[in-house]
Amino acid sequence: MEARTEALQRIMEIVESVPETETTFISIATVVGGVLRNVLSAEKTAASATISLAQRTQMEQMRNETSEMIEALGVILPERVSLKKVEAEKEPSWWFALSEVNHVLEESIDQLSTLVSQQEKGSAVRDLIAQAVRLMREHYNVYMEEARNWMDG
Repeated sequence: MEARTEALQRIMEIVESVPETETTFISIATVVGGVLRNVLSAEKTAASATISLAQRTQMEQMRNETSEMIEALGVILPERVSLKKVEAEKEPSWWFALSEVNHVLEESIDQLSTLVSQQEKGSAVRDLIAQAVRLMREHYNVYMEEARNWMDG
């Protein structure tokens, strides 16, 4: 949880520190925002399909963290990163919702990891992507633990 809070705080600091005219940052942040919107949709679906209050609480907390990342990007890039409400898919099965959010996170992490490796070391844009990936990995680990617990009964 602490690592997730640190990553989110760092993202907010990065966004606030970059000039609005930094085109590379704007372009990459737009991509990151789009990826996060896909993750948020899957996380909302997983939260709505939970089978216990403890799961729901944990899933909603992660969903809120993803939403806060999108909002942080949307503050500086309101015309590029949509703050429009992200809808959840209808999925009555907890297992399928959990599988889907893990799949979306895996793809998103892979996509952004490739992007981070192409950025200049020490740059704000590289740090932004790395922090987003860090937070998504933390979420992925929690969802994988939920899957293990569910399979173990």
